[in-house]
Amino acid sequence: MILAASGVILQNKKILLLQRSNYTENYPEFWGCPGGRAEKGETAEQNVIREVKEECNLNFSPTSILKTGVWQDRSYYRFLGNWNGEIKLQELEVLDYNWFSYHEAIKLKLSFDYKEIIQLLYKNQLL
Repeated sequence: MILAASGVILQNKKILLLQRSNYTENYPEFWGCPGGRAEKGETAEQNVIREVKEECNLNFSPTSILKTGVWQDRSYYRFLGNWNGEIKLQELEVLDYNWFSYHEAIKLKLSFDYKEIIQLLYKNQLL
């Protein structure tokens, strides 16, 4: 089973979403949170810290797990956390980014389980 994790990054009741490039086989040009597959020996926490840094240059510190699950051959974790830094995209994997309110985000083409994540954040009044 492959481990994968992503960081749910919030600011002023908005969520940071990245638009996936055509580099990926899964959901090209769809939107989602920064994240990806773990490297050999990485924990979910180490994985999300590295992936957020690689994809959008933010320093991410996971504080809680919002959701876990299994998709195809992957065991995934969705982390809430603290962050700082200035966004700089990894252009190979990411086409674009933006901060979205619930009403904006729910209308996007969302990858994986991010529609459910956005609804969960809204229900918990985080978005």
